[in-house]
Amino acid sequence: MTFRHCVVADLLTDVTLTEMELAVDTCQRRIIVPGAFRATAPLTNLAQTEKARKIVAGRTVIHVMRGYDNWGTYPVWYADPAMDDRGNLTLQIQGSSLESYAYRRKIRANLSYTGQDQVAIARALLTHMATRPEGDIDLVLTPGSSGVLRDRTYKASESAIYGERLEQLANAADGFEYMIRSYIDPSTGQRVRQWVWGYPTLGSPTITRDITQPGKIKAWSYPSDATQAATAWQARGDTIQDDLGTASEPLMSTVYEAADLLGAGWPLLDRTEDYSTVRTKSVLDSYAQQLAATRSGAVSIPRIVVHFDDDFSIDPNYLGDTAKFTLVNDYFPLDEFGAPAFSKSWRIVGMDLHTPAGDDQEERAELIFEEAS
Repeated sequence: MTFRHCVVADLLTDVTLTEMELAVDTCQRRIIVPGAFRATAPLTNLAQTEKARKIVAGRTVIHVMRGYDNWGTYPVWYADPAMDDRGNLTLQIQGSSLESYAYRRKIRANLSYTGQDQVAIARALLTHMATRPEGDIDLVLTPGSSGVLRDRTYKASESAIYGERLEQLANAADGFEYMIRSYIDPSTGQRVRQWVWGYPTLGSPTITRDITQPGKIKAWSYPSDATQAATAWQARGDTIQDDLGTASEPLMSTVYEAADLLGAGWPLLDRTEDYSTVRTKSVLDSYAQQLAATRSGAVSIPRIVVHFDDDFSIDPNYLGDTAKFTLVNDYFPLDEFGAPAFSKSWRIVGMDLHTPAGDDQEERAELIFEEAS
């Protein structure tokens, strides 16, 4: 069992409560959506048990450290101290990255934004979420604008969730990406929680990382998943009929098709996605258009496991960078000219920290890619 050094802190104030060595099973980072966290604390003495009691679900966060770097910050949503039939005490911990806090908060006021930049609307939602000190997790909001103006109305009666509305806003046609970076400021030594965004995407377009096999790549998979495939998309919204004596029907978007795939021989496959509180057709159209542009056909999400060290820096706070992914093996041999038959460039959209097994102490991370067009 391999342990990671972790700092336990208060969710709201980020005041350090204790430090522990935890057996981290899952440690994920993602763009927009929360990444999962699971860990175990074996409690073999009173000192460890006293530290473990400071971990309170819903009140504390776990900072997973790699040296002096903060790999990620995870609010604890589930903690289970238990003893087995041999008398062994453990604490099982589950949580999600800081993005998950917005999924635990409801919009309990009427909010309306007309002709405002989509990123400004996102910042306004996060600012409103932090109106009360009990709901302020001290996010530093990155300024700037995307140049895309939108109209949005959120009603208290919808009982909408901040995280879901932020995700929908970002995933509209001509949308943007965001994540929360948790890092230590080198000038002050203080931990910082920064909400960052990118339009149309996060990442540094001038940076390309070369990742090869043989080399840093230890394992890989390249699945093609058509179980939820579609080539024609429609978005379904709220019912706009206010006459109780008349049969009501939900508002529907225009159907958007992936003309390039249909022209290349793909069959017609239909999907409808629900946006139950949307009452404006143009908003539904933007969602359907984005779905057709980004999720049509089979979904291919490459995943590779890489060894990383000081010569091969991987920082999960900077998802969105591009990697050139080259494979040479029996499945992808060299071509007749001696060149790699498989060499593609993809954006890194997710990272999972891998815990070394057995005597293998190499630090590894699983990289999740967005296949480039």
